[in-house]
This record gives sequence, C-alpha cells and structure tokens, in this order.
Amino acid sequence: MPSLILIPGLFCNQALWSSQIADLLEYTKIMVADITRQPTIAQMAEAILATAPAHFSLAGFSLGSQVALEIIRTGKDRVDRLALLSATHGGVLPPVEKALHAAIATIEQGGFDQYLETSYPTYVAAPSFEDARLKQTFTKMAYGVGAEAGVRQMRALLEIKTPFTGLDEIRCPTVIIGGREDRRTTPAAHKALAREIPGSKLDFIDHAAHFTPLEQPGAVTELLRHWITL
Repeated sequence: MPSLILIPGLFCNQALWSSQIADLLEYTKIMVADITRQPTIAQMAEAILATAPAHFSLAGFSLGSQVALEIIRTGKDRVDRLALLSATHGGVLPPVEKALHAAIATIEQGGFDQYLETSYPTYVAAPSFEDARLKQTFTKMAYGVGAEAGVRQMRALLEIKTPFTGLDEIRCPTVIIGGREDRRTTPAAHKALAREIPGSKLDFIDHAAHFTPLEQPGAVTELLRHWITL
C-alpha cells in the first residue's frame, strides 16, 4: 500500500487531520509528522525524510506546507504526490509576520491563553467564531503542542525570507487547497503559488478560512481522496 505523510501546522497535531485520516486509510498508509522539536524548517524536513519511506505522497498544512516545500527542494524525487493546504510560495504575508512577532511577545510574557483567545477568530470563517467544538479542538491541539514548541515553530516560519526556489520544477501531481475566506494565507497567495507549479490544481473551499481540514472536513477529504487515487 502506498504511503502518505501528513504535516500539521503551527500549534497543530494529528487531531488536525482526524477526519481525513479516517477516510484515507482505505487508500494509503498514513504517517503524521512531528514538527514540534526542530528549530528550523530545514531541520523539520530533514527529520521527516530520515524516517520516511523511499517514496511517498505528501500533504502539508500552513507551516506544514512550508516544510513540504523544503522536502520537495531537497528530496523531490521521493515525493509521488504533493498537497499544499493554506500555503504560500514561501514564508508568511506581511500582516501575519507582524502578528507572529506580537504573538511571540504575548506568549513569552505568560499570555498563552490570551494568544489563543484572540487568535482563534483570525484563523476561521465568521460562522465558526462561535463553534464551541471547533474552538475546543483548536485549543486542545495548541496545549498539546505547548507554548515553548509553538514559539519555536513561529520563529522557524519567520526565518523564511524569500520564496522557495525550483517550484517550476515540480512534476508530481499537485493540489493546492485554500479557504475562500482565509485572511492569513489569502486566495491571492494561493493563486500565486499555483502559477509557479506547472500543472497544479487549485481548489478553494467555501465557508472556510485558514483551518480548512477542521472547518470543512468533508470537502477537504474529498479533494484529497481524488488526489491520492490519481
């Protein structure tokens, strides 16, 4: 059975992918990467490649998409398929850069709860603001990762200063998935990324912002099911 590696995002763990895992296990063996211990994107990618099968499909969400692009940069011959969710072509957009610096300061001053409370609405579409179950999952994942690891992940993201090179050399089947209401990784950023990867398929999900796998799990699962069975 082919293998699929799922890479979570900032302050995320396996729970991010719970709906997708339940469905896709029929088609592929799944591994969820741990990117909580390494201080740089390059080291996160290196750690994943060190334990990955010889060939695998790869899906990365947000921070995980940046790790996925680094894996492509260093080991693209091992990647059979690529899915990038809530992704840019490298680094974060200027408003997010400013927000991450502020978040690091807040968390390091003991305001982890404050950060989670104020950041949640910036990650999800308006109808999800009052979704208690979604907010609980968001918060539980963040506490599972922990403040120290999360700050380390933020710093790793901020270290990406330029777009990834070689995106036009990606030849494996690639899908790019974004939320139409994403204010952190905007639809324009997704379109820019899609233009740089020849033959990539760009899909936008309605009624979702940044956290598409949790906000609209069925829609994300269907897109990934089609992608993994190509």
